[in-house]
Amino acid sequence: MRRVRFGIIGAGNVSLIHAKSISEIGNAELVAVSSRAEEKALRLAKKFKSEYYSDFHEMLKRNDIDAVCVLTPSGTHAKIGIEVARSGKHVIVEKPIDVNLKMADALIEECKKQNVKLSVISQRRFSDAVMRVKQSVKSGEMGKLNFGGAQVKWYRSQEYYNSSAWRGTRILDGGGALIN
Repeated sequence: MRRVRFGIIGAGNVSLIHAKSISEIGNAELVAVSSRAEEKALRLAKKFKSEYYSDFHEMLKRNDIDAVCVLTPSGTHAKIGIEVARSGKHVIVEKPIDVNLKMADALIEECKKQNVKLSVISQRRFSDAVMRVKQSVKSGEMGKLNFGGAQVKWYRSQEYYNSSAWRGTRILDGGGALIN
């Protein structure tokens, strides 16, 4: 099986989870990390034995990267994702795809145009409970569905919002936890 080589743009809180996950996949390798905060990029790159960049445009020039994880503030996902797609690399963006529907649609269209795959992280997508519900619906166990509802009690502390200046802002976070 061919090895899939990854780049990461954004070395904030979630980058360690992505880097660790990539390192645990047998045929995957993290080859480069980029962040405007050079010390964060260096620290993550060193930990996972990859190269680092303070400018993601330079990283995108590499021809040994197959897919890029976009882990920047939510309101930048589509803009950066479009640049990744135009570089011929597959795009993985953290949730949400963007805070602006027009930009989200633009990213989807650009990935189609460039013939690259686009994936949006939804970390609960394959949880046992979600998979059980999906199987129950698919098998008809619940009968014909005409309504669905869910209640999710997740809490974001003030410390979470204080951890990055973009969190909770309308322009970069879409307004807060609900869109996220």
